Amino acid sequence: MTQVYEVLQLEPFHEFQLQAGERGLTNEVTNVTMLDYETDARDYSAFRPGDFILSSLYFAKNDESLILEAFRALVNKGISGFAIKTVYYFTIPDKLQQLADAAGVPVFTFHSTYMEDIIIAVNELMKEKDRQAAQAELLGHLLREPLTESQVSALSHRLDDRMLPWCAAAFATFRDKAGRAPLPTRQTTRWVPMDESGFHYAMFIYRGGALLLLTTPQPLDEGRCRALLLSKLEALRLPPEACRVGFSRTVATRRQLDACVSQALQANRMCRLWQRDWVDYGQLGLYRYLLPLLDAPGCREECRRQLAEVRAYDQEHGTALLDTLTAFVRCGGDVNETARALYQHPNTVRYRVKTVRRLWDDPPEFDQQAFLCVQLEQLAGELEP
Repeated sequence: MTQVYEVLQLEPFHEFQLQAGERGLTNEVTNVTMLDYETDARDYSAFRPGDFILSSLYFAKNDESLILEAFRALVNKGISGFAIKTVYYFTIPDKLQQLADAAGVPVFTFHSTYMEDIIIAVNELMKEKDRQAAQAELLGHLLREPLTESQVSALSHRLDDRMLPWCAAAFATFRDKAGRAPLPTRQTTRWVPMDESGFHYAMFIYRGGALLLLTTPQPLDEGRCRALLLSKLEALRLPPEACRVGFSRTVATRRQLDACVSQALQANRMCRLWQRDWVDYGQLGLYRYLLPLLDAPGCREECRRQLAEVRAYDQEHGTALLDTLTAFVRCGGDVNETARALYQHPNTVRYRVKTVRRLWDDPPEFDQQAFLCVQLEQLAGELEP
């Protein structure tokens, strides 16, 4: 989906000035077209919902009332926006401004940009977004489904048929979502070489970040892969000072691309949590096993249910079981260390932990269960928007 505020970032829109209808900047744009002579017959049947209209208002150069009539008809068609080239009118009528504000249809003025350049730029953006959506669907399939190595290889070929046998991945997300630069597009890669010295790079927009794959004819060590990926991210205007970057380990073959991509995504999640410039998958330790559980709905729901029982007990009895359980996990199940951390007597900690055990029907693997529940709850709270 392409929205009005996104097309405003394109170069041909730099001189556009918003005159009315600001709340419609999130309207979906499905097409860009021109309005010139349709009002001669007052026939607007050619226009469709989502159309972004460009017009010089030639049809109304001698009769301002025709502007409002045409705009009202277009609003009823569900247009996404209206841009007036200031040839005959340099300001918009007050009634048009009022109607645009009420309908939530943004109205702009512009001066010298060619309408054809605007249409080409928006069409290119929509094609690019369609391509990105198709690639994201393939990546989602790659990561969600249990696939054989031959199926992974076939999917990687659909993603990029120029991939070489050995691969490594980096996943970059912006530190500051507000006012950030746009993610790279295919147009960006036209001036950034993606093939060099026997290496091949492929970039995909996925989950609000940029996934960069490095493939090589021969295996490279992780440090060399990281340096190459960092250098390419710099060239793509995704440097570590602006982003958080997660790196995979080098995977033996392209047939294990799913593991490679998953590792980069998980490393990026912990990079954001730890607020580091970059994190290697190999640095995750135990989190390598916990992070996949965040995407397992059944496991997440069971953890939420069990912790909800503890919260409900605390609310009903005025106790602090959940705080004690969290400290107990943080202290590795050591009662005395937990007591010191909470400034409580060890017997108080033992009693509270025993109460949680009873709420959970005294499972034999209580310590492991408590660790999973608390750690997943904390990870989910830190990593979800």
